[in-house]
Amino acid sequence: MAHCPVADRCTTVAGNFFHDVPSGADVYVLSHILHDWDDEECRTILRTCAAAMTTASRLLIVEAVLPDNDGTAHPARMLDLVMLAVLAGRERTLGEYQRILHPAGLRLQRVSSTGSSVSVLECVVV
Repeated sequence: MAHCPVADRCTTVAGNFFHDVPSGADVYVLSHILHDWDDEECRTILRTCAAAMTTASRLLIVEAVLPDNDGTAHPARMLDLVMLAVLAGRERTLGEYQRILHPAGLRLQRVSSTGSSVSVLECVVV
């Protein structure tokens, strides 16, 4: 980080998102994390983040968001099969994300398309 132009504005901290994350940060980022885990483990990760967040904090989730219509082509559909075969995780629709966010104490505030196969889900504590 010493040679990074934003080193004076950010901190990188190691941790275990199943147990504890640093509290009071402005932004928390989970990039390509939730698709590795089943719904209950995702809720644990999300609860850990929510417990550390303030009302001003944001959680940014960077993941593929599958369309609700099963017939719609999406690049993440093949990855969904891989996730099911190799790990306990899977790709999710927007509705499925909302179903794991709410019980974890989080509310989906906005979804931003990136022009790629992933979107950014911006969440706040309830």
